[in-house]
Amino acid sequence: MAEIPVEKKSSSSWLWWLLLLLGVIALVWWLIAANDDDDVETAVNDDVATQTAPADGAMADGDMQANAAGQTTLTGLAGLANLGTMIGQDVELTGVPVNEVVSDEGFTVGEGANETLVMFDEAYTPNTPMEGGVDVNPGSNVTITGTVRDFPGDLPESVTREVDTDAAAMIFAREVRTVQ
Repeated sequence: MAEIPVEKKSSSSWLWWLLLLLGVIALVWWLIAANDDDDVETAVNDDVATQTAPADGAMADGDMQANAAGQTTLTGLAGLANLGTMIGQDVELTGVPVNEVVSDEGFTVGEGANETLVMFDEAYTPNTPMEGGVDVNPGSNVTITGTVRDFPGDLPESVTREVDTDAAAMIFAREVRTVQ
């Protein structure tokens, strides 16, 4: 009987399966990283003094009170009408809804004649899903602590086309916290 030499072919199919498996793992990893929409919640600062209601409990929308930190606490959005007379004063607005986001560093609260621009220093964080450390959206409720300033005339056009440039004042926020 003749011996027929049988050559065993090298099976490199395992290499293709390994590459396919690595590709699937990389795809799953990328999808999970892309959907990682963790909203950055700003830590609540318990050092801020809370407002106290008068003894009779008759605190109307738009009332202003000074808190223990020397800040004027505005109750409700109606207090925004008085900002023109409060330039240079520290203020705190508690639980006010964001009307419109006008830039990475600013948004408005209030409506109509009471619409007020709020600007803040934003930490520059490139190549991140959310720019900076403050994440506000229209309808979000926020607590703002800052200083009332004259409305500047040198704001970028992207901001001024969205807000009333005839406003007497704006708020420069030192702290913006989202409220649940």
